[in-house]
Amino acid sequence: MITSVLSKRVKKENTSYVLLGVFNIPDKKGPMMEALESNGFFVPEAIKNHPTDLCQINHYDQIAFNLKLDKTMTIFSENQQKAGAHNFCQSVYREQDFEIYREYFPDKMKKKNDNALLKYYLSTWRTFQMSDHLPLWVELQIDFSNQYLEKLITKRY
Repeated sequence: MITSVLSKRVKKENTSYVLLGVFNIPDKKGPMMEALESNGFFVPEAIKNHPTDLCQINHYDQIAFNLKLDKTMTIFSENQQKAGAHNFCQSVYREQDFEIYREYFPDKMKKKNDNALLKYYLSTWRTFQMSDHLPLWVELQIDFSNQYLEKLITKRY
């Protein structure tokens, strides 16, 4: 798996890696998640706790970290849990917006009854307009200037 290749790079190059993408991982505890988290990578609980398919069942998308930082530099804090999946269906292409978009359905679908059209809208149409996955987000700390300066001062004295 890619984690073994990147893990070797982390050691060789003394650098950090953030691995993100669609891994098609069905659940947060199975062998596929274990494979992703092997070799020094970790997925924050705040990410694991948010399924990324539109039905919010599967954990297809992930953000994993293998960090080679000074212990005083925390790029992501598990305690603050500033991460998740953004459910865009609460803002756009909502169920109550069905009538607004109905006119944009393919002609072959317009002949279906209202229940069939609503099912099509929720399960198929909106995935082609936006996505069939919810985007993940994570807030990372990036300013380590104080830790860096402390390190320089400590080395001098």
